[in-house]
Amino acid sequence: MTNKRPNARTTKRPKRRSSASKRGKKGFLEKLLTPSKASKRSFRRLGYVACAVAIVAALFFCTPLSSHLSLPTSRSSKGSARSSYHGIDISKHQGRINWKTVAKDRNIQFVYIKATEGASVVDRHYQKNLHEAREAGLRVGSYHFFRAYKSAMEQFELFKRHVKKGQQDLIPMVDVEETGNRQVSRQRLQRNLREFMELMKKHYGKYPLLYSQYRFYNEKLAPEFNRYFIFIARYGKREPVLKGGGKYNIWQYSERGRIKGIEGYVDLDRFANGTTIRDIEL
Repeated sequence: MTNKRPNARTTKRPKRRSSASKRGKKGFLEKLLTPSKASKRSFRRLGYVACAVAIVAALFFCTPLSSHLSLPTSRSSKGSARSSYHGIDISKHQGRINWKTVAKDRNIQFVYIKATEGASVVDRHYQKNLHEAREAGLRVGSYHFFRAYKSAMEQFELFKRHVKKGQQDLIPMVDVEETGNRQVSRQRLQRNLREFMELMKKHYGKYPLLYSQYRFYNEKLAPEFNRYFIFIARYGKREPVLKGGGKYNIWQYSERGRIKGIEGYVDLDRFANGTTIRDIEL
């Protein structure tokens, strides 16, 4: 392409815009940028909404998270795990236990350790748990898992061989559950259990605590055994009610407790109906 210089005669000069047209342009921008009455009202509403959101956000982040989630706080919660238990009971299922750490828990006034079961089973961790718990300064008792189809005398002899009276701080305990006694009649269960408890009293000087599950106890043992010291298991917030108007002395209210020094869950127990540690001392 050839680049030609424009002729002076044919070249048109650009028209100059008048001041009026400039003023007209400026007026258009002013109109564009100047909000109307309706838009002013919208801006005010947006401002109010923004302020409300800011206030709500400030209140939310300045309030503890527990209040938003309806979680109990350590000051106001009643019956929290830290203040509602007085003792624990354990067996081989808790594995290796750091008893020095457990003993630092000031809520624990007593510990029951499984010793024997039936006529021949000895808990493999019993002796170790017994000695280490007592050395750590805890008051300890031992328990036997009762099976009614076995001889009461044989079960007592097994328990006596492994549970020495001089090594006990608390009266013994007999654990009577549906497991191991499901097929036994009510009459046979009560007869054999009564014989076992009499043998325990004659040797240790006091009747043992009678531990059982809530429903099983009411179906199989109440009200005939209500006169003994009762250690009842019923998990949750609903307190046990014993058939025949009996009073339980210890309530095992949880099987999912957490105690420092013990890996996994542990049973949590609390005194009830005016019972204290003195009532179960040997």
